Amino acid sequence: MHLPPLDVAVYPVVTMSHGRHGSRSMRRSSAVSSSSSSSTGSNHTATGSPDFSSIQGVIRSVFRSSRITVQQVERLYGRLHQVYLARLTDGSALVLKCSPTYNTRLLRHEKNGIETERTTLETLREYTQIPVSQVIKYDSQGGVLRSPFLLTSYIPGRRLSELSAHLSASERKNIDRTLGTYMRSLTALSATQFGMTHRVFAKKGSSSWRDAFLSLLESVLRDAEDMVVTVPYDSIRYYVQQHSQLLDEVTEPRLVALHACDPHNVLIDEQTKQVTGLVGFSNVIWGDPLMGGGVADGSDAFFEGYGECPSRSAAVKARQLMYATYRATVQLVSHHYRPHLDIDEMEARRSLTYALNELAKI
Repeated sequence: MHLPPLDVAVYPVVTMSHGRHGSRSMRRSSAVSSSSSSSTGSNHTATGSPDFSSIQGVIRSVFRSSRITVQQVERLYGRLHQVYLARLTDGSALVLKCSPTYNTRLLRHEKNGIETERTTLETLREYTQIPVSQVIKYDSQGGVLRSPFLLTSYIPGRRLSELSAHLSASERKNIDRTLGTYMRSLTALSATQFGMTHRVFAKKGSSSWRDAFLSLLESVLRDAEDMVVTVPYDSIRYYVQQHSQLLDEVTEPRLVALHACDPHNVLIDEQTKQVTGLVGFSNVIWGDPLMGGGVADGSDAFFEGYGECPSRSAAVKARQLMYATYRATVQLVSHHYRPHLDIDEMEARRSLTYALNELAKI
């Protein structure tokens, strides 16, 4: 499949600041639903989730074969989207990622997550050696499921969030070093515009990182206002605007996957303790690599893999604090939109307060 017209180039990694204001490990994977799940003949259950027969229907439709039989369907961890692992009778496996259930409230930046993941996976497979899934099928209309879905190859492995407590210091360093190498490859990709992936690929991105970032921040603040979430709106807007000219130092749009190094998005071989793949590319933008996953709270081993230790200039620190402000605000708003997520609201508020106080000192 050819990507939409977009100038993508590979460049050396840029210098960034080393900070420690990132989000932490989230939840473990969800429960399993077997092939004995009830089938009503419809595409969705009462809660909006695809049933077993509709998942098998999608796979048979994609491969145009009625002989393909799904043996088991397992519900995987999905922070927002519905994710299923379909094991076939021939021993192969596929991953089906569907739109959130109909009663899930989305933030503005989340509404094109499946399209973003599709374009990101295709880009990474074409231009990097990062182990990610192969896109088998993307359907923006939903087809059999009547909603957008993405069908990809399956990457074996257990989530880092499940294994982290059982890793030795040496094993964890090797994993961090590998992640640093992958993030160097990812952020070396450059486009011609800044902003959210679906807009950049449609040639509707921004010409400056300042405009793109301020738009992202304002978007989540409006989400907060819609739900009457208590956050210091005036302080956030004031201090970020006060330092926003420093965003103009970012002149090359780089690929930034905000959650690429989150423990629940890193897959590990249980025997060798090596990274087998990365998942979770629904929140990806073209912007400042300093904002990317793993960079904000990377270990020494991470930056060994990344290739250089970032500078600590005041200007770069200010950018880092603006991104910490954005991440904390997104966490707070997400918590109010979807309280069932295990987001630590108090920690997010502490992170937001710290970032704003530090911005006030610069």
